[in-house]
Amino acid sequence: MRFVLIAVFCAVVAFAVSPGDIVVNEIMFNGPESGTDNEWVELHNTTASGVLLDSTFELTDGEGSYLFEGVTIPANGYLTIMVAENDSVPFPFVADIDASEAGILLANSADDVILNEGTTAIDNVTYDDDWGADGDGKTLERIDPAGPSSIEENWGPSLADGGTPGAVNSIYDPGGDFPPEITDIMHTPEFPISTDDVAVTADITDDGTITKAVCFYSIDGGSDDSLDMAYDGAHGDGAAGDDIWGAIIDAQPAGSEVRYYLVVEDDGAHSETTWVYAYFVTTGDTIDGDLVVNEIMYNPASPMGDNNFEYIEFYNRGSTLIDASDWIVKDDNDFNTFVLPAGTEVAAGEFLVIAKNADSIEAHYSITDVVGSVGYSLNNTGDAVRLYDPDGTLMDYVYFLGVSPWPTEPDGNGPSLSLISATSDNNDATNWEASSGDGTPGSINTGIFDREMPESIALLSVRPNPFNSSATASFMLPEACEVELMVYDISGRLITRLIEDNLSAGQHSALIELNDAATGIYLIKLHFGEETLGTKALLVK
Repeated sequence: MRFVLIAVFCAVVAFAVSPGDIVVNEIMFNGPESGTDNEWVELHNTTASGVLLDSTFELTDGEGSYLFEGVTIPANGYLTIMVAENDSVPFPFVADIDASEAGILLANSADDVILNEGTTAIDNVTYDDDWGADGDGKTLERIDPAGPSSIEENWGPSLADGGTPGAVNSIYDPGGDFPPEITDIMHTPEFPISTDDVAVTADITDDGTITKAVCFYSIDGGSDDSLDMAYDGAHGDGAAGDDIWGAIIDAQPAGSEVRYYLVVEDDGAHSETTWVYAYFVTTGDTIDGDLVVNEIMYNPASPMGDNNFEYIEFYNRGSTLIDASDWIVKDDNDFNTFVLPAGTEVAAGEFLVIAKNADSIEAHYSITDVVGSVGYSLNNTGDAVRLYDPDGTLMDYVYFLGVSPWPTEPDGNGPSLSLISATSDNNDATNWEASSGDGTPGSINTGIFDREMPESIALLSVRPNPFNSSATASFMLPEACEVELMVYDISGRLITRLIEDNLSAGQHSALIELNDAATGIYLIKLHFGEETLGTKALLVK
């Protein structure tokens, strides 16, 4: 008997788990119930041995996080995880794990489902409601477990209502020929100055052979130029022969806007084109402020359908009054500037609204103290809102688009572009949504309200920011509770866990040390009780 137990134990843990051994296999992200949906995720073990998920394994959507407590997925088996439960509609089956208190909120439009083991992403799915299963009772099922994780061609709605939890997917079809998968697209440095060449990199994989990878880019809206990408270790990519491809865009003058996208082809005559990404060449300014871009009405709908009804709202997410006298607001054109008048102050938790026509905004929304008149209009296809203090320090920055992955409803359909969480990265498309109605200038956003952002909490902050190798994360707890403080890279991989403990009420801090990490944006996430806060920090070496 002793020998049998040892043999079973070895079958479960005798090998290291690699990316692809466990995959996100089925997702119920938008069920048919009204109100809060019953949401769940299924994992599939693709190996011939059982896999033990201990506390080094984490399921996350980039916001909420669930750490496993020692559960085994059998060889070629399945594990169902409830992530949200509707109080008024019974959950349709008994899930293997209840993670409904972990803060994982699967968005109905698009979201991430990530399985990490320590700092390694075992699987990472970025789904979109265009893939199907959007509130019609179906689940989103993976077609080929060995196929790419984040392309539409490997996913589809289940044939039956409610999907196939704990069983083979209804649309299971292994051995398909899929287009290339392009993930982890980024440019380095994140905020280049005029002397910086910029490396554009991406993780590119395929079930066959990549025959071409091209980076197309344009400067200040000019015509496209192109660069062949390589994975030879000499183009800002990783080691020669890995799956990281790179291309180097030459240094550009300060103030330049660079837009880029990738086109990849494989030997199966498939091609994949990415969204358009962008960066601005700065003068070396830093981003370190509590007055943040919170709402943007850039393309009002009829009957407000003219530029006089454009507005930008800022929110003071800090704990003290901000004197914004003579601060400067720009779009993506350095010549388009608006200087806030002397005496402009924003109290903690309050809003500042600027507009082309202050009278029109005040009359339509029945509000006061709108500041105007802004002398330029925002571009409907995509633009920037940049906020500088009087010394020229960049205090906040958002570059938005009128196309996916940004919400598309604000582009002339009535709603404004509304920030979901003022404590998280506001330059992240997934942190924005369409407002309810035609916007909420001067008052709390629907997204913040829906997430019930805690008013009694001092916001998570990182100082200095940007930083070199080390910084300090500070936060305040309104009451004693269990706390996790973690650092993720921009693609959602867990880099380090700074705190995992029960802490008392009051002020706390932790040292962030990223001596071996690369230059780039990192996400600092604080889980306390049932709440989550997040902020971004820029590591510059």
